[in-house]
Amino acid sequence: MRRLGAAANYSVLTLLLLLTLVPFYMLVISSLKYRDQVIHQFWSPSLPLHVNNYAQAFVQLWPYLWNSLLITSGIIICVLVNSTLAGYAFARFSFFGKGVLYYLIIMLMMVPSFLILIPQFILFKNLGLINTYWAQIFGPMAGASAMATMLIRTFFEGLSRSVLEVAEVDGAGDVRIYWQIAIPLSVPILSTVAVINALLGWNNYVWPLVVTSGDKVKPIILALGSVHGPMDQVQGMQFAGYVIASLPLLLLFLFATRTFVSGITAGAVKG
Repeated sequence: MRRLGAAANYSVLTLLLLLTLVPFYMLVISSLKYRDQVIHQFWSPSLPLHVNNYAQAFVQLWPYLWNSLLITSGIIICVLVNSTLAGYAFARFSFFGKGVLYYLIIMLMMVPSFLILIPQFILFKNLGLINTYWAQIFGPMAGASAMATMLIRTFFEGLSRSVLEVAEVDGAGDVRIYWQIAIPLSVPILSTVAVINALLGWNNYVWPLVVTSGDKVKPIILALGSVHGPMDQVQGMQFAGYVIASLPLLLLFLFATRTFVSGITAGAVKG
């Protein structure tokens, strides 16, 4: 019975792996083809491989790639600053209304983003931030900080009290304890929050579509549909653009997988 259960588990995992990898495989091989090759040899690689699709797509997309890197980095930094400060305050201090304030923040996670889309747009319009990097950073950051605060507060509460008490005895203030002790000990959960918000910022489509016009601050996710070229080549160039747009996230996961998993595990068992 145990072997049967294990076989069923492996079968389901294999199916999920195929459902994930096969579309990406088709995307990669299609990015190296011209239109006729895509039509007649859709499921298999086809010679010659047109690597120039990538070069021509990159020339068109690199300004938007830079925009996305800047916006995503801004979201990550702002969320980490907000959530670590708030998480530290909730974990370390006792003050009037602490529980109510914390649960009000957590309740923000339950509000669907599309419900506040128009009010948020009006707010940023009145602030004069439409069609700027700041609008694309502050909008997603406001919603993402709630979950990040919950994760980081839970992690901070699981830190050894003796370490913090020793620092207090040595004369360390709250700012020093926060910066030199709490933050270095929290690298796993901070990495987890960073990866989650990297996904949020990089794949965010609706909010940039609402608050941007023109090409100056447009992220790459909005620019993918504007890749153009010769009729027999444009389809392969578009596929190449999709691959280029996915590479930063793939590299992030390649280097951050271990800390991401350890942070998820720590957040699950501490508190």
